[in-house]
Amino acid sequence: MLQKHPKAMETTKRKSKKKAVIQRNTYTADQRAKARRYYLMGLNLQEISILLDNAPVRTIEKWQIKEQWAALREIEPIKARALSLQAAGKSYTEIAETLSINRTTVWRYLKQAKSTDKM
Repeated sequence: MLQKHPKAMETTKRKSKKKAVIQRNTYTADQRAKARRYYLMGLNLQEISILLDNAPVRTIEKWQIKEQWAALREIEPIKARALSLQAAGKSYTEIAETLSINRTTVWRYLKQAKSTDKM
């Protein structure tokens, strides 16, 4: 019968070192919504991080990419212009032509604005 080398036996008996478990931060939907609101107000990611009790900038950046906040930033002024044109007495068709968007989109923007005013 073959015997194992004493050094080889020592290495198999050693206990493996346990790695420290890193606890991840969790964020609520409300915190994400606040971050999105701050972004749409024009704040940069570092400023948003500070307002959210030093949430990692990379986390906020991931939210921005996933939820496509940049596209939202472009839509908000169009919605505001549609509202102001409606207040000026323009029809949906005239608003659509002025803003170069579909008439149905104008209707949807104005409907959303009306529903948020009721709250």
